Amino acid sequence: MGSKKIGFIGLGAMGFPMAKNLQKAGFELHVMAHRNRVPVEELVKDGAHEQTSLAEIVKHSEILISILPADKEMEEVLLSDEVINHLTEKHILIEATSGSPDMMKRVNSIYENKGVKVLDAPVSGGTTGAENGTLTVMSGGTDDVLQLVRPVLDAMAQNIYLVGPIGAGKAVKAINQMLAGIHMVASAEAVSLASKLDVDFNMLKEVISNSSGASWMLLNKLDTLISKNFDPGFKLALMRKDIQIAVGEGTDRALPLGAAALQLFRMAEKDFAEKDFAAISQLILT
Repeated sequence: MGSKKIGFIGLGAMGFPMAKNLQKAGFELHVMAHRNRVPVEELVKDGAHEQTSLAEIVKHSEILISILPADKEMEEVLLSDEVINHLTEKHILIEATSGSPDMMKRVNSIYENKGVKVLDAPVSGGTTGAENGTLTVMSGGTDDVLQLVRPVLDAMAQNIYLVGPIGAGKAVKAINQMLAGIHMVASAEAVSLASKLDVDFNMLKEVISNSSGASWMLLNKLDTLISKNFDPGFKLALMRKDIQIAVGEGTDRALPLGAAALQLFRMAEKDFAEKDFAAISQLILT
């Protein structure tokens, strides 16, 4: 891959550390501020170029990476005239938003007509994975495009999978998020029961990690559930959105646990939307 010029759109809890790892790997970053200037100022301090508009980001980049909150922002940003009118055949889009398969396919169709190569590439691993460069990438698209941007992905991720065509990445991410939401609810129930039965939490963590009930969620979120420090890593409102995508895609399937988890996250969103999604436990732990 010849180009090292990357336009990064979406410097939130995940995007900011991902961009920092790209910078550490020697890529030239072009960024702009949205609501929060802190990520831009830190990246600029280390050599990134601040642009004043999306159009300028597109014009100065050959690879675009977007990681946005949801479908609405994908449409407003990626399909805006400001972006579309400046795309050329030299551009490649790596789209990492946890959006819907349908929106991803729509973006791809419009970008294809402009000659732009697209990789549907949502990520998993949380803010810790983003900071450590150990994310998992669920790629939808062609192997040719994946190989073109492989050095970029390698700077941010440890596990990179080609899971199918455009839209498949978003589909696998939605399934992962549904499972993550279910596992978080189950982990909160486990902590509630352990508390009632006076089980030592450190012992619980060690034993469960080597038993058939082991889950990434319990092992990585147990301390959060105990401390009840819900400073946002991945916000509860976004987890609700992701589970809703999965349940919505499965309207003709029986998804009783997914539907139940969605209902609980909707209830929790009223009070904990901007907190870490582990705050769902506040409906369970007393």
